[in-house]
Amino acid sequence: MTTYEALHVPNTAVLHVFEQDGGWHWGITTPRAAGSGFKVVAFSKETFPVEAAARSDGDRALRCLSSASGAEVRESAH
Repeated sequence: MTTYEALHVPNTAVLHVFEQDGGWHWGITTPRAAGSGFKVVAFSKETFPVEAAARSDGDRALRCLSSASGAEVRESAH
């Protein structure tokens, strides 16, 4: 699911994995309830040496978040 597609699915948490400052990070976003755009609801404080490690940790966080909130889980198509 792309970030744009998530705008049209309410209550959808999306995992994003990206490289920044020489390491890998993840962030989880949801569409804003009012207005437009997304809000970051969780992010990694740790820098991961490889993308797979960041994705694995982000997947774990996404599952925990969705279990607690009942949000639908989606992975970004990036």
